[in-house]
Amino acid sequence: MSFVPGHISLTFSIWPNKDPLAMGSIGMGVVLPQGVHCAVVKEESDTDENIIIRKGKRIEDLVTLRAIELLGFNNKGLTIYLRHDLPLGSGFGISGASALAACLELEKDLDLCVKAAHQAEIEFKTGLGDVIAIATSLKNHIFPSIVVRHEPGYGGKTNFYPINEDFIVCISGLGRDTSEIISNTEWIEIINSAALGIQFDDITIRSAIKAGRYFTEKSGLMNKNISEIFNNTPIGSVSTVAHLGTSIIAISDDLTKLSESLGEFGEVRKY
Repeated sequence: MSFVPGHISLTFSIWPNKDPLAMGSIGMGVVLPQGVHCAVVKEESDTDENIIIRKGKRIEDLVTLRAIELLGFNNKGLTIYLRHDLPLGSGFGISGASALAACLELEKDLDLCVKAAHQAEIEFKTGLGDVIAIATSLKNHIFPSIVVRHEPGYGGKTNFYPINEDFIVCISGLGRDTSEIISNTEWIEIINSAALGIQFDDITIRSAIKAGRYFTEKSGLMNKNISEIFNNTPIGSVSTVAHLGTSIIAISDDLTKLSESLGEFGEVRKY
């Protein structure tokens, strides 16, 4: 069984390109120690169709199916079992993580799997840099970690920073549709303007979350619910949004108090 961690995007700028492998994002994010577990089996069946099972039920996951197709495993009669530690649509990069996990069950060459999973995400507009950041952390076998993507797309330059402090994630809200934003030219202009000037120096989890908060406020990527959460976090804490979702990542010298505060808005997990 393969495991692929989830990823929280803190800052990003969108780099469109006709080539799906060259398209992507530049920015910074946190790779989590939870994510997606995957097993793939070939079961007795009257059809060669690949199917995906989650929580005992067949689901539609076009990104994962496309990724394994790009690897050369289309219509092989495979059953792909996924177990998610984190929800879809909440800003944890689970779409890309699922695709990459399935690929790694079928092909042990990480670079080939990253190439397929990234292209599938770009084609279906479910993510831009999650797969690239996750792959950087996987290569180093350490998470949680901070990954900075300096160049967009597959093969772009990245830097990796282990996290040595505890932090909090609050799974909040109903999520949002990534494709609506990353394919909207007005949003692209706003987001890219907000990302200008963000420095990736002296990286710590606290400085990364601060940069994410600056980006979130400048880009306008927060709704009334998120604003309320920010207003109710304790003094001395730093928090921001898991893009493009509605969950919160935060840090404080008093994690107990922070957890109690965020617990009013959703499930709290400490890493």
